[in-house]
Amino acid sequence: MSTETTTTDRLAQHVSAAFRPENVAQHGSAEDLARVVVGGPRGAVAVAGLAVAVLLAIWFGFYLFVFLPRGAVG
Repeated sequence: MSTETTTTDRLAQHVSAAFRPENVAQHGSAEDLARVVVGGPRGAVAVAGLAVAVLLAIWFGFYLFVFLPRGAVG
């Protein structure tokens, strides 16, 4: 008989890092969390706004430099 561990033995012994408190524990107090949450998702709104602005700038660039110089179709 072989004494080497099999895949199922290794999987049974594996502990994910997500189960360790030092990896998922909240660092700080409830007041610190409330202070962060009260600001809202300003960063996400800024990134979304920037993406929309870039999209519109590209669209206007195509309109001004590609569509208008070609003239009317037909």
